[in-house]
Amino acid sequence: MKKNYLKSAYKAARDALGYTRPKKTLWDRYTRDALRLAKQFDCLPEQLQRQQHHPERIASKIPDRTCNWYLPQFSNPYYGGLMTILRLADYLQRRHGIKQRFLICDNALTDEIRANIVRAFPALSTAEVIIMGTEVLLDNVPPADYSVATLWSTAYILLGVQNTGYKFYMIQDFEPAFYPAGSTYAQVELTYWFGFYGITNTQSLKEIYELDDGGTAVLLRPCIDKSVFYPNSGEKTTSVKQLFYYARPGTPRNGFEVAVTALRQIKQELGSSIDIICAGAHWNPADYGLGTTIRNIGILPYEATADIYRKTHVGLVMMMTKHPSYLPFELMASGAIVVSNYNPATTWLLKNGENCLLSAPIASCLTATLRYALDNYEQLTSLRKRAASQILSEAGDWEASLSEVADFILKPPNEPLESKSLVRSLLSLDHLPARKNMSSLDL
Repeated sequence: MKKNYLKSAYKAARDALGYTRPKKTLWDRYTRDALRLAKQFDCLPEQLQRQQHHPERIASKIPDRTCNWYLPQFSNPYYGGLMTILRLADYLQRRHGIKQRFLICDNALTDEIRANIVRAFPALSTAEVIIMGTEVLLDNVPPADYSVATLWSTAYILLGVQNTGYKFYMIQDFEPAFYPAGSTYAQVELTYWFGFYGITNTQSLKEIYELDDGGTAVLLRPCIDKSVFYPNSGEKTTSVKQLFYYARPGTPRNGFEVAVTALRQIKQELGSSIDIICAGAHWNPADYGLGTTIRNIGILPYEATADIYRKTHVGLVMMMTKHPSYLPFELMASGAIVVSNYNPATTWLLKNGENCLLSAPIASCLTATLRYALDNYEQLTSLRKRAASQILSEAGDWEASLSEVADFILKPPNEPLESKSLVRSLLSLDHLPARKNMSSLDL
């Protein structure tokens, strides 16, 4: 009784003083993470001014050359962007005899990383794998003719590397938009001004890198594997339609919250005549009040996703950044009707009423568009066939796409636009006092 009395008295005293215990918010967590990233990924003005490319370091014979890939830790080699990285590495080795080396800028196990690589591309079994850890010491980075950053954080590491010939930046999404407009956004955007040659996955990203950031880039045309993704030879069952959604709660760019609000309404309207399947991540629908609405099948083997797509009537893909992801390509090639949010950066691929159906990124509009696709599935046969034909004919040749990128890597322009970059014009060192270089990411 005395304990409860003291607790109540303490609360009354706090209330009288107007004191309230601060609550942890989303932005508190952002600040904590942003502070950590601000400390971890940094660079000096001298590094931004430094010449990034040294063609004199390139071995004269192509088979004598080595390519260093800077990667984060990964467990699934079949994720779209990662698989594209490995696909290009495989091509450079297979077609040109260039030695491949993967530098993992994280804590990981060498054997696990190697096994994951070989699982997707067996020919890369001869590639070297080096675990650099989370604090990369550049004294431990082996020299290479070519070096490729694959994520914004790895671009900071590559900025300090000087024992290489050409530096490349493989850009497969507009990564600043992974974060709110703030410190981390600015850190990520700065990497586009480092002066590396860009390898940009889609035309939208190439335009951003060249027109907005003054860089020089090659277009990597995204393709699909036609031996895996192709339409079903027979007709799909129409008694129960299948709706597929690529769902990753916790990944804001996939619009999970708006999408599942629409899917909940679809299930309420159609009941047992609709089977809503989600994949892309391991999570429990019941945790979001969706236990009777959708089935989540998690992360599937590469070939199994194509089997799901071929059985799908309508595929919902939400993407809020400037890259469409591989999902629309694969779903359209497999004969599904793609429904997606309208995004000005992806209209080069997604054309409303021609190869897909687009919606405003809001729940009621998505619901209406999904209902239209489901209710008019048979009437939209020409749209489905047109979409499949387009992808299979225009985005079904990885060899041609990779060949164009390889040519750029082997013979990049004589002078990248780094000399014209915004960083070099704004960050003159003339007015700055001399400063000791304290960065551990410098060699």
